[in-house]
Amino acid sequence: MSGRGKLMMVLGLLSLITTTCSAQVAAKAPGIDPALMAKASSGNAEAEFRVGTKYELGANVPKDAAQAATWYRKAAEKGLPQAQHSLGVLYEFGTGVPADLATATQWYRKAAEQGFAPAEFSLGLCYAHGKGVPQDFGQARAWYEKAAEQKNSDAIFNLAYLYHAGQGVPKDEARSFDLVRQAAEAGSADAQFQLGMAYYQGEEGLPTDQSLARKWLHRSAKQGDVAAQFNYAMLLKAEPEQVYFWLSVAAPHMVGQTKEKTAELRKDAAGRLSPAQKADLDKQARDWRPVEEQP
Repeated sequence: MSGRGKLMMVLGLLSLITTTCSAQVAAKAPGIDPALMAKASSGNAEAEFRVGTKYELGANVPKDAAQAATWYRKAAEKGLPQAQHSLGVLYEFGTGVPADLATATQWYRKAAEQGFAPAEFSLGLCYAHGKGVPQDFGQARAWYEKAAEQKNSDAIFNLAYLYHAGQGVPKDEARSFDLVRQAAEAGSADAQFQLGMAYYQGEEGLPTDQSLARKWLHRSAKQGDVAAQFNYAMLLKAEPEQVYFWLSVAAPHMVGQTKEKTAELRKDAAGRLSPAQKADLDKQARDWRPVEEQP
């Protein structure tokens, strides 16, 4: 599900951050396709999950986390792992339901035991931080590995951190960085940022390579990583349009000295643009939305 909190582990690299009839339900939720609502109201788990997602995201209906939880629960109790995981997330963060880490981990476990990779990752994360279960890095590693086998980029990236820190496994920097690379290739924006910076700085045994640094920072930037957006812009000083665009995208999320530096650099880039170029880039930046890479 979207909105799942990701754990950002920086590995020493520089970072610049009740069932009713379908007609009655449809009347209450006019934005939901009547056929979908009828199917959900008849007890179809997949449809129940989709309705829950619409309420959680506010897709054609007002956002309503409590309604999302209601529909997720219907599907979860039928054994649908996607719904079990989504319900677990709501309990973990207290969204639409009271926060309850123990209940969250129970739902994660039900989904994880069915081999649902996002739940395997979430359960591993709970073990790593002692959230709803006793802290156990060995269990964290085991669940991360299950998810990693399915190319879950978050699990691969967090597994890299365990090897970096020597938690639940022997400390192994080479193995850690290899996993960072795997996570980047699998679509982790965090890992892509770190790999890009490693190529930029010539770290982790890599040669300095501006082309590869730009490649990985750009992939991360497109997914919404603010640090990657800033650093990518810094590698494009000879391209004021790209510098201005990416700093414009990143600027609203900057704080402190980095915010001031971003404003300074953005102003400098603007000075090298025509009014028409600047206006077009301002519109592109306003309309820009991150695009998450799919495995």
